[in-house]
Amino acid sequence: MTTIEVRREEDGELLGHLRPADAGWEPLTVFHAALAEPSGREDAEDVVRRDGLSCLGDLWWVEVEPGRWTEARIQEAYPDRVRVRWADPLLEQPAHGQWIDPRAVPVRRRHP
Repeated sequence: MTTIEVRREEDGELLGHLRPADAGWEPLTVFHAALAEPSGREDAEDVVRRDGLSCLGDLWWVEVEPGRWTEARIQEAYPDRVRVRWADPLLEQPAHGQWIDPRAVPVRRRHP
């Protein structure tokens, strides 16, 4: 399904995307994760403009294997890849984090 980019007017920075949905428009992050429930286009765009980048500093959930979700912090985000560090300091992980493909590995803003 086609999405529409939402960019900051001052510098063209990608803030996120809008995707048509049955209930209106779904606001999405730069890597196409849902930010909120679908709403009218203007409201959905407002969500992307307000939360699209700032929410990347929040805790996120990554499905590391089917049915097993792990909390993570996003270090970098692009449309086709996200670099995360696991929130649990006891998990073994590279110091620089781990790249994941959000098209292949589900990433959610809230625990599913």
